[in-house]
Amino acid sequence: MGDGETRRYLPNKRLTWQRLQRGWSREELVKQLAGSMRAHGDGESGLTAHTVRRWESGQRWPEPRFRKHLVLLFGMPASELGLLTTEELENQPGDPSVTDSAVTDTALGAMVSAELRRLLMSDGGGVGRQQFLRAALAAGLSPFLASATVEKADAAWHSPGHARDPRAVEAYESVTASQRSLYWTAPVDTMWEATLGHLRLGLTLLGQATTHRDGADSLAGAVAETALLAARIAFFDLDNPTIATRCFEQAETAVEHAGDHGLAAAIAAHRAFVPGFAGDSLAARRHLDVAQAHARFGGGPNLRAWMHCVTAEIHARTGHGATARDQIRQAEHALGTAGIDPDWLDYFSPARLAAFAGNAELLAGRHESATRWLDRSLGELDLDPQAGKQRAVVLLDLAAAHAPTDVDHAATLAHQACDMLGDHPYGAAVERIPAVHQALAGTPAGVELVDRTRALRLPSVTTDA
Repeated sequence: MGDGETRRYLPNKRLTWQRLQRGWSREELVKQLAGSMRAHGDGESGLTAHTVRRWESGQRWPEPRFRKHLVLLFGMPASELGLLTTEELENQPGDPSVTDSAVTDTALGAMVSAELRRLLMSDGGGVGRQQFLRAALAAGLSPFLASATVEKADAAWHSPGHARDPRAVEAYESVTASQRSLYWTAPVDTMWEATLGHLRLGLTLLGQATTHRDGADSLAGAVAETALLAARIAFFDLDNPTIATRCFEQAETAVEHAGDHGLAAAIAAHRAFVPGFAGDSLAARRHLDVAQAHARFGGGPNLRAWMHCVTAEIHARTGHGATARDQIRQAEHALGTAGIDPDWLDYFSPARLAAFAGNAELLAGRHESATRWLDRSLGELDLDPQAGKQRAVVLLDLAAAHAPTDVDHAATLAHQACDMLGDHPYGAAVERIPAVHQALAGTPAGVELVDRTRALRLPSVTTDA
């Protein structure tokens, strides 16, 4: 155990997860708890990071006064933080509204599409945990609690039910892997509908039975990966950050039950793109802190390198070009570190590192350096049959980099990208076009490119069930 103590309780993975989800070290949690106790007149805490480690490892149970402030600090019930003993959990009252599984037939099935579609497509504010659970309840996450409270729905997700059919889990995971591969070549509108339908199915399967309380859940991991894919399509392909945010939130909820730190890091880092592209460096930094906290427990060299590249792009987009360069250097170093990366990490390679570096240099106004990186990336991407989306992005960045010194070559590169986008629209590439317009402004080639790009359209996201 590290200090000679015997573990008396099960490790509190829920508490550890919630701490990591906020990007907090154990030392930071101690500071936050001390501040909460002082604010409520409960004196000094006397806590250390060592004590928090013992709570999380199962060597010690938090005293009632600390449990109170953990609940206040995280804004979550004690049951969701793993702070209730088995005896205390037995005091949970039964729900008289529990019905038998017949309620999950045709009527509930009809609610699945409508409720989850409403959740994902609504134009309101961000979707919180309680809203997610209400939608999940209607979607069949807890088929035996059709009219139960949100809290009971969450408890059902954590509690064991009927044995889950391993064949169903294996089949779901197989489709998840297939969609991961199809993403690079399938039409975006078709891919979006297929991914969203697969996400709905995964949520339903999660509610039919559970086999783990706090351990890893492979089905939840596949659902989290599917929700992440949906978020990537919404953000990068369809240029719809609002819908992407809803999908990211679903991915975060599912990955908590999967217990997969590497996937949690990828979800948090992807989510940082939303505020990062909007110029909100503080909000992006919060997501990146969460990603780094999880990455300490999972992931290999490619995941670590990719996260440095994400940080570099966000720094470059928010006016921190010097630190972006440092992040690229760290990414190059990370590629040589030890570890094993997951199969789902198919969106990063040395060619994509060069693309990140070129874009960061371009945003910082260092065109010569940007050109070198982007030429390197394009040469490697030409050898990758799945690199069509990224190739269009690199062509447009390269066009912007060449524009100050070679207008004709820049225009040729931009038109090559437009040829690709006409057949396979990609929002992340279309988002680069205004920079090329600006770089070629006042030239005949620039006027011609404006006319050409007016015809480019991204598929619209449908909201019908």
